[in-house]
Amino acid sequence: MKIKYYKEDDILVIKLSKNPIDFAEESDWIIIHYDENNNPVRIEILDASRFLRAESKALPPDIKKSFFA
Repeated sequence: MKIKYYKEDDILVIKLSKNPIDFAEESDWIIIHYDENNNPVRIEILDASRFLRAESKALPPDIKKSFFA
């Protein structure tokens, strides 16, 4: 698994596998990309800073400090 944050676009991308993407589904500010067997390949969180602030109560303090500093 690889995680990358694109600050200029405020997008958090979580790459779960190297499988080719077959299709994607979008819900609010999350896009999930799937392979041909319906396994998730990549997750994109749009407007990531807003999403993470809203969900930050579930984050460990060290991650909150590094992301929101």
